[in-house]
Amino acid sequence: MPATLELKPASNAQPDVPAPSREGAQTLDQIKLNIGDSIQLQYQTGHEQARCFVTLIGYLEGKGIVVTNPVIDGNLMLVREGQNFVARLFSGKSAYAFSTSARRVTSAPYPHIHLEWPKEVRGMVVRQSARSRINIICHVTDRDGRGHACLARDISVGGALIAASDSLAGIDDPLILKFRVKIGSGEHTLSLSCRVRSINATRATADEKATMLHGLAFDDLSDQDTLVISALLYQNLISAQQADK
Repeated sequence: MPATLELKPASNAQPDVPAPSREGAQTLDQIKLNIGDSIQLQYQTGHEQARCFVTLIGYLEGKGIVVTNPVIDGNLMLVREGQNFVARLFSGKSAYAFSTSARRVTSAPYPHIHLEWPKEVRGMVVRQSARSRINIICHVTDRDGRGHACLARDISVGGALIAASDSLAGIDDPLILKFRVKIGSGEHTLSLSCRVRSINATRATADEKATMLHGLAFDDLSDQDTLVISALLYQNLISAQQADK
């Protein structure tokens, strides 16, 4: 299953850069939507706060949007006509969000939903250089198929910094970085192709052994992965700002 947009930030997260810049209100027709794009839906009705991805099937400008029925753990999610959502998507270099509702829910000839056309859309430019400090246990697979345990110390849309007890690969070598994120009561796994761009050793201290720091650059992130990482950056920033108040 794809990871959902909202992630819980690490308690000690301290962002290194300002928040991603916001765009003004737009209309959905100003955004270049493509059939097959992933859209995240966040339930807003009652006590339901589930978040899941659907696929864009089609749309008619000013009228409505057609998407697949959300599926979680292999099961179709119950969607009621009139149910409200916050929808999020990634296009170009921006993440967008808008409010919508289910106008029609049908299972013929396959389960899909007709969503209300939004009055306005809010955008946020995603900067590849924006980084957030994290503390996530990860697993790396090298080009020879060997697995290694490591710790992600920071992450951005462009890459990550991971720490390991030994060198994992050489400069420009490919790696697969895997880590889990917890969304509500469920866990999802991201598997990201990347390459090593830098390797540096830290000095040993009385409390900590020397570690090898690997700077990784991601290769061709999917829109879903980009949304997840973008949300992590923004959520960590908001969390840090609230902690400073």
